[in-house]
Amino acid sequence: MNIDEIGSRIAGEARRPLQAAPATGCRDGKPAALDRLQHPRQHWLVTIMTIDLLSLAADQMLLGPDGLLVAVLLRVGVVTPLLLLAIALNRRSRNAALINLSNAIASFAFVVAATAIGQWAPEPSASRYMMAALFIIFSATIFAVLPLWHTRLLLALSMLAYGGIVATGLRLPPGYGNTDLIGLGIVLALVSLNIRRERDKRIAELRRMRATDAARTIELHQANARLAALSTIDPLTGIFNRRYLDEAIGRGTFPIAPSRGSGVLMIDVDHFKRFNDRAGHAGGDRCLRLIAGALQAALRSSEDIVARYGGEEFAVILPDADDAETMAVAERLRRAVADLAIPHPDLCDGRIVTVSIGGYAAAAGESFLEAIECADKRLYVAKQDGRNRVFT
Repeated sequence: MNIDEIGSRIAGEARRPLQAAPATGCRDGKPAALDRLQHPRQHWLVTIMTIDLLSLAADQMLLGPDGLLVAVLLRVGVVTPLLLLAIALNRRSRNAALINLSNAIASFAFVVAATAIGQWAPEPSASRYMMAALFIIFSATIFAVLPLWHTRLLLALSMLAYGGIVATGLRLPPGYGNTDLIGLGIVLALVSLNIRRERDKRIAELRRMRATDAARTIELHQANARLAALSTIDPLTGIFNRRYLDEAIGRGTFPIAPSRGSGVLMIDVDHFKRFNDRAGHAGGDRCLRLIAGALQAALRSSEDIVARYGGEEFAVILPDADDAETMAVAERLRRAVADLAIPHPDLCDGRIVTVSIGGYAAAAGESFLEAIECADKRLYVAKQDGRNRVFT
């Protein structure tokens, strides 16, 4: 990897925030909970509309002319429009209450129509129509995907309508036939309602488990992100560490715009071992923290990177910097540390802590490791020449 590429990559990653988990809750302006229910609701409505229209063939065979006319009027003139309206609202509306109401009315109309049409059929066909109506009530309670209180209301109204039609036979005076079906209907209604409650409990538990898993997954991702960030930060100074630079080298190349090159600075604290011996490790740690802060503050911009390379040694990456700018930044960093005026306890005459800096302006195409080695050689020269100086 050349020095321009690694410099730009490090700078970009240093500024890149952690991505938050994608927001959930709406899609195309619709609440997510409502959107998840639309497909099952539409399937239910399409299913009963298909049954309703196909039943016309049975009506033609089992009913007389008057009964067939009633069946066509109810199925085609009432039930089918209500079902089409409910399907359209499920697809287009964002009003959950309106959608639930339309679904309940369409299902109720289907039950009432099937029960009423059966009153025009001779036995045993009439009983089959009414058994089919009970089956519809049973299925609607379980599969209509309405809120539970809507389902209870739909079930109660459907059973009242069913019982009234079966008991009277839509005749005056009432026929009071097939009353045994009313008792069977009550039993089926209670069974279907219990099945619906148990189904809702299982679904609620499954959703709770999925929500818990999703929350734990997000927490795990966040913890991993924090751990990854901490693993590239020097805990003493709060700046990047050697591992960050090493990993940046191994991550591969990526395209960047042509530039003047990039500068690399290697910085070493002068006589730091003697400082540590006299001030102790706690004093040495405070000294390194102050120096790291001064170096960070003296950089040109957030695109420049300073990292603790090891012990009392620091590395600085200066993207898009030529020889002159590399020298100027190095001198500014040297002065920034000197301006801290940290007394050196092992040097006489009130001398302070200083740094020596070796700099190298790498041309495009040179590798990062080569630039580090060149800057390190110049650091050695700066220290040999008397320390507290820059050599580039």
